[in-house]
Amino acid sequence: MPAGPSRSPLPGPELRALAALLERPIVAVDVGCREGARPAWRELGEHGLLVGFDPDPDECARLNAAAGDAGRERYEPLALAATAAELALHVTTDPQSSSLYAPNPAAIRRYPELWRHHERATETIQTTTLDAWAATGELSAIDALKVDVQGAELDVLRGAARALDTVRVLETEVEFQELYAGQPLFTDVDRFLRERGFELWRLREIYHCGLAPARRAEPVFGVGDYVERTRLGGQIAWANAIYVRAELADAQAQLDWRERALDACVASIFALPELVDLALATALATAPDPARATIARVLTAARRHGRLRRLEDLFVRAPQHARGFLRARIMRRAS
Repeated sequence: MPAGPSRSPLPGPELRALAALLERPIVAVDVGCREGARPAWRELGEHGLLVGFDPDPDECARLNAAAGDAGRERYEPLALAATAAELALHVTTDPQSSSLYAPNPAAIRRYPELWRHHERATETIQTTTLDAWAATGELSAIDALKVDVQGAELDVLRGAARALDTVRVLETEVEFQELYAGQPLFTDVDRFLRERGFELWRLREIYHCGLAPARRAEPVFGVGDYVERTRLGGQIAWANAIYVRAELADAQAQLDWRERALDACVASIFALPELVDLALATALATAPDPARATIARVLTAARRHGRLRRLEDLFVRAPQHARGFLRARIMRRAS
């Protein structure tokens, strides 16, 4: 079976060709970037700038050394929150579970695998806000935002009121259970973002916490419909929520062709094919030459890529006797 198409609706060359039509690089901010940012952002090449934030200076130094080109990708050793203040960081057994909120003892008692959340120390750290950081730099806009800070996502968003005005697509971790004492939950984050013109578009990587420890060969936290297929159970605990500006899904919105091209690029990075198609089709209607020719070529490539993804999905779900036929179709379309 040949390697299937990537999740991104736009292959790298088409993505860069589209981004080259814009008047500035596309800017993405990743808050809680431990272990690195979404690799798809690097597909933009010189047409993108990724800035990550993590309070661990050693981790940021490691990521900066790996990134190499600070003009395209850099990491800031800063803790972002709702205000600039000295706050306690609750350091947990698993460093990735550390939070500005204290672990919830009741949740740890209920879900055995949350032993990772046991607090082993506290540290006083200085926080700032995304708006305060942006005001000191030369960025005119932040186009995409990802937040994953273990329960403090709403605090980061509250400290980004001005930055959110330009954000087109946003990914944030949301919790459905109080894994950290007093933390905001999904409904709080959802209300905040809807009041600022965003709509929930996807819930991805939906994790569940079981009432019993995971057994051999079982996932520690059940993901997606795995808990339904296996009947292992588990209570829904957290997920990654994708929010988009409402106008991204509105073909009648008053956006010029460059704004639509930007939306197509950002939606592709977040693997939202229908929004890529809408943005490209509406941009094509008003773009001047030669940009129009580029957009038409990119739209054709995106639709072809989409057909390959659908064939690949059919292959995965097809009975064994039908796979030879589907394999031949996929290879013919990919050639």
